[in-house]
Amino acid sequence: MLRRLPASFAFLALVLICGCGRGDAEVAVPHVEIAEQPQVSQTEEQKEAELGLDTEAGTVLGEEEVTVMTPEGEPQTASYTRVRGNGDFSIAYDPSRFTLSASQEELRFEAEDSAEEDGTPVFLSIRREDAPSAEELADQYVAESGEECTVEEVTVGEGEYPALWVSYAEGTSADSRTCDLYLFRYNDKLYVAQADCTEAEYEDLGAALHTVLSTLRFDEG
Repeated sequence: MLRRLPASFAFLALVLICGCGRGDAEVAVPHVEIAEQPQVSQTEEQKEAELGLDTEAGTVLGEEEVTVMTPEGEPQTASYTRVRGNGDFSIAYDPSRFTLSASQEELRFEAEDSAEEDGTPVFLSIRREDAPSAEELADQYVAESGEECTVEEVTVGEGEYPALWVSYAEGTSADSRTCDLYLFRYNDKLYVAQADCTEAEYEDLGAALHTVLSTLRFDEG
């Protein structure tokens, strides 16, 4: 269900510091804070879609006016669209900054006009994985990355769901790719959220990707 948050609620999604694949530089996951309660609006059709168990991934469930804090500590208001996820969750994003493609296998938010020369976009992907455990899947990602990685226990989303965070970068130059993977399980389903951008865009678009992830909300009945 879409629900209003208490007026006193301040949502601090991710504030982490680690060193991982970026030389000797200290690296922080972008700070994400929702400063005020979202103002939620829904049509009757959207309310019905939200309750429907067979609602397709990507179905719009409502609009939310949220105030977030910028990296400089300034409040900024944006209109977010909440959509059905590819599982028992919903998530909200800013359609002025991202395009959405959705299927039962994956939700993918791509930043507008963000593709690098190699054609790789800035994106957030949420997909379901088939693995015995998040720990084993994290080991697999570390091995496949070929980079120096850090694996830490964190929380993601509005419900502060426990997750494993795997972070690495392919170098230290501005055009080097950086990747944050969040592995979490809910109702026996294993999900991976992947935020991927360049070092140069990490503080701006990287923070915007993490803002989207911070709105993830499972239907807890």
